[in-house]
Amino acid sequence: MIETDDDLYRVDQHWLGPPGRAFPRPVKWQAVGIGAVLLALSYILVIGVLSVPWSGWSVTVMLGLTYLGTKRIVDGLGHERTIRSLARSAINDLTSPRSAAGRNKKIRNTPQTVSIPDQIARVRLAPAASDHTTSSTTSR
Repeated sequence: MIETDDDLYRVDQHWLGPPGRAFPRPVKWQAVGIGAVLLALSYILVIGVLSVPWSGWSVTVMLGLTYLGTKRIVDGLGHERTIRSLARSAINDLTSPRSAAGRNKKIRNTPQTVSIPDQIARVRLAPAASDHTTSSTTSR
C-alpha cells in the first residue's frame, strides 16, 4: 500500500492545541496570524474610529469582527492559494489603473432630431370642448 502525505500535510498546517489538551477542532496556523492582525484592526476600528467606550460589548464586537473576518479569509485559502498571493492580488486590484471613460464624463444637453411617422403626423388634434382655452397653439 502506497501512502500519500496528504494526512501529514494537513496535520502540519493545523495547531491541535496544547499538549495533553487538544482542541475540539484544529486551528490553522494561518488563522492565528490573520486573527491577530484583524483583532488589532478591529480594535482600531471600534475604539479609535467609532469612539465606542471600552466595555464588555465593545470587546464582544471586536471579537466577533475578528472571528468573521478570519473565517472569511481563511476559507478562501489553501495550499495552492496562499495568504501572500491573496494579499498580492488585493494590492494589484487596488493599484491597477482604471479607465476614465465612465467617470467624469461631461453631460451635454444637445437637442436631438426626432422623426414622427407619417401616420401620427396626419392625425389632427381637435381642441378640447370647454369654455376656456389655456393654450392658443393648435395644430392644423
